[in-house]
Amino acid sequence: MTQLANTPAKPDDTFLREVDEEYRRSQLAGLWQRFGRWMIAALVLALAGLAGFLYWQDRKAAAAGEAGAALARAIEQLEVGEGARARPALEAMTRDGAPVYAGLARMVLANDALAGGDKAKARGLYEAVARDAALPQPIRDAALVKAVRIGFDQLPPAEVVARLKPLAVPGNGWFGVAGELVAVAHIKAGKPEAARPILIALVKDETLSPSLRARAAQLAVAVGVDPATLGLGQQPGTQAGAQ
Repeated sequence: MTQLANTPAKPDDTFLREVDEEYRRSQLAGLWQRFGRWMIAALVLALAGLAGFLYWQDRKAAAAGEAGAALARAIEQLEVGEGARARPALEAMTRDGAPVYAGLARMVLANDALAGGDKAKARGLYEAVARDAALPQPIRDAALVKAVRIGFDQLPPAEVVARLKPLAVPGNGWFGVAGELVAVAHIKAGKPEAARPILIALVKDETLSPSLRARAAQLAVAVGVDPATLGLGQQPGTQAGAQ
């Protein structure tokens, strides 16, 4: 018997496929009825969270820009002798500003106090920054070096060494200043042997300023380092200062 056109070879297969597709649709409909509203709610919450995060980031960036502009403006005012206008703004920033800008404002106020001859106030501000765990370490390190440098004559040598020893190592950004202060503290404490390796490292560090290396060379020779060890010939300080 000849098969009619468009008539499936196995009508039962077509029937089974239609039943299977209908079953799947009913299953999806059931899942949507059970979970569809929750899925929409979750999606809405996720989008709301993303929008909130982006808004917070935008506001944070805007606030940082405003704080940076205010800090720069206060520094400019100090430079042109308008301290009466700059200091209140900086003081307010130390109280109400974000931690980083509050710390930077203290640093600027400390520099201003030091320029005005008030070493006690400057040292206090630097110490406050150095102790502030909310600030980035580079800012705290800078404040520590400045605080110790100002109070060097009043501090026991052992305290100078203890506070600056982590910074007085080659490769550290503060090696030059911290190393020199630690070496001098060792000499003041009657421990020249502890100062010698630091002084030698200072002299040989070509990234440091010539004047600092020259001072280190003179101190090194004074505490018994052979000039040949420093690579200076017989004129300590001359070669280091010339580089």
